[in-house]
Amino acid sequence: MRTALVAMLLLRSSVALLRAGTTRVGRRGAARAAKKAKEEDAAAAAPVINWYPGHIARAERELRGYLKRVDVVVEARDARIGRSTAHPDLAEWVGDRPRVVVFTFADLAPPKVLSDWRNALDDDVFFVDARRGGDKEFRGVRGALQKCGRAVNERRKTKGIAPRSARVAVVGYPNVGKSALINRLAGRKAAKSEDRAGVTRSLGWVRSKATDGKPPPFELLDSPGIIPAKQNDPRQAARLAMCGRIGQASYDERRVAEALLAELRSSSYAPGAAKKIQEKYGLDLEMDPDLFLAELADARYDGDDARAAVAVLGDFRSGRLGNVALEGPPPREVVEEPVVVEAAPPEKPVPESDFDRRMSEGDFAGW
Repeated sequence: MRTALVAMLLLRSSVALLRAGTTRVGRRGAARAAKKAKEEDAAAAAPVINWYPGHIARAERELRGYLKRVDVVVEARDARIGRSTAHPDLAEWVGDRPRVVVFTFADLAPPKVLSDWRNALDDDVFFVDARRGGDKEFRGVRGALQKCGRAVNERRKTKGIAPRSARVAVVGYPNVGKSALINRLAGRKAAKSEDRAGVTRSLGWVRSKATDGKPPPFELLDSPGIIPAKQNDPRQAARLAMCGRIGQASYDERRVAEALLAELRSSSYAPGAAKKIQEKYGLDLEMDPDLFLAELADARYDGDDARAAVAVLGDFRSGRLGNVALEGPPPREVVEEPVVVEAAPPEKPVPESDFDRRMSEGDFAGW
């Protein structure tokens, strides 16, 4: 009896120890799963991207008025997400004024996407590194703007009006490098430029440097980043977040990092991304994005998925994952030429024979 009782107690102790060990081993995973489920429930109740500060709505109204007074518009886009940073209403606002498209962050994009954009657009197109690029990169942009300025002053001359500086509006989404571009074109640091969205909050004019006693070649309009009030394409909204083009408080960094990993896996403009990721993190890009972040968090960030997500986004934005673009120009629509079918020539009327005439009249006398 005593032996059986001891055996029962030992069995119960073993089961308790086994359960405790299992609980300790799975505690981190269970806690992470519970946290993720809670975050996903909260995220499902609200849009992933929701960012439209009040100063943008005000600036958009003012910008429409200013665009009526400028000579040329420079549209700044992020070369890695050239479609997502193209404002759908800009063509209507610009009207028939000349437009110059400048793709910034071109140093972080692969050559193929730059070539595809150059072939896709009919406007003057340039590719620059607005923050660190050399003067050679901006020579073409300055030349295009000076050409527009000369055309304006030739018209003024015919009317007997003195020449003036070309008025140039620089517009685009938040944090695409508009202020840095203005500083390069102005030849001095006149516009405040930082690597975050929402720094410029009002419109203002910047004069470029005067040379040889002549008037400054440009008067540059610096404007806040303008985005549509409603993002109709959730993938484009997510790409804005991936590249840091909207305020960080408007999205869940872990979910955006997971979407980025999925994009890198499928993008045709991400050569060598898988190899870079393998070298940097020791992980396979083909892994499930959620598992990827969990493995990275366990290996480097004490199981903190959020810190792992911030690290991945930061490495992508700074180019440490290679020269990558998430999208290129939309495919050109193939317009099918109408097939022209030539009508057959009309048949010549056959003279009615006497027999046919008599048959049609019911005259059978000739039988």
